[in-house]
Amino acid sequence: MNLETFIAESATDAVRQIRAKLGPEAEVVHLRQLPSRWFQKPKIEVQARVPEAAPETGTLLDTTDEPLPAPVRRSEPVEPGPPPADEAPARTRGDRKTARDLLESIGLLPLYAERVIEHMDATRPPWLATEVKEVRAALASTWIPLGRESSTGLHVFVGAPGVGKTTVLCKWLTLSVLVKGESARVWRLDGNTANTAEALSVLADVVQVPTERSWGGGTFAEDIAFVDLPGVIWSDADALREMALRLREFGDAQVHLVVNAGYETSTLLAQARAFAAGLPVADIVVTHLDEESRWGKVWNLMLGTGLPIRLLSAGQNIPGEFFEASAERILARVFAAK
Repeated sequence: MNLETFIAESATDAVRQIRAKLGPEAEVVHLRQLPSRWFQKPKIEVQARVPEAAPETGTLLDTTDEPLPAPVRRSEPVEPGPPPADEAPARTRGDRKTARDLLESIGLLPLYAERVIEHMDATRPPWLATEVKEVRAALASTWIPLGRESSTGLHVFVGAPGVGKTTVLCKWLTLSVLVKGESARVWRLDGNTANTAEALSVLADVVQVPTERSWGGGTFAEDIAFVDLPGVIWSDADALREMALRLREFGDAQVHLVVNAGYETSTLLAQARAFAAGLPVADIVVTHLDEESRWGKVWNLMLGTGLPIRLLSAGQNIPGEFFEASAERILARVFAAK
């Protein structure tokens, strides 16, 4: 579907135009502020489109026509340990290796590949198409659903420096205002270091969202609100304790841990476990997916921390690629590429 370009006086005007032409299901792909002329108020340019229909299914590796099992409840993280001893099920050792190799090729660690294999039917014949469908179903059955939503509508982002927390906030803010038509507020706060995210203040000004530089109790009447904090080094215990104390100020806020998919899996897990152990993290946002072809790495984060994955982000464009995470979305990407 071709992109439609809208020139608007304000965010409210952009929402009106987009919904009038494309309907409420429209996706915003890009946003920028146009240069002002003389003393005229700057306008904004928004590119939007109607989401494309789901692709046809039924090819050998794209098995999205198969219904996926319901996700399991949130589970405790699995600690690394020796792999389980091979027994003698109906599925032969060589057949198990086929599934294990497939899981490891999409990014799962051997330990978590074994855990997923436990969800597979050991009596199935070892044909490739059957194997792939079983792997998809086993992965989907380990997907962890999101937990309780915050009662306040306040969202706080934590993570290491440079993982893309502010970019995630900007993308979410843009979609909230320009797609959902929500009112919003932003707090850009300092932490143990100064918050230098000037781009956030610029974007908030473009979409006409109030931005505050100090926390005065956090009372707001808007539909949704966001807090941007500087990143902290995950191995700095003092910084994490200071962050934990700071998060208490925000009451029943939803705390999102942001991680960079381009990091090695060992680093991702170490970061996620360090933040989740000391902070009230509700879920994980995965960024920089344009730099990582093995989207199956997401399962390492879930199975290794017991936390659900909430959002997937790729690229630096605002809002760019920014999606709600689901087993179906990741599996369609992983196996369509095989």
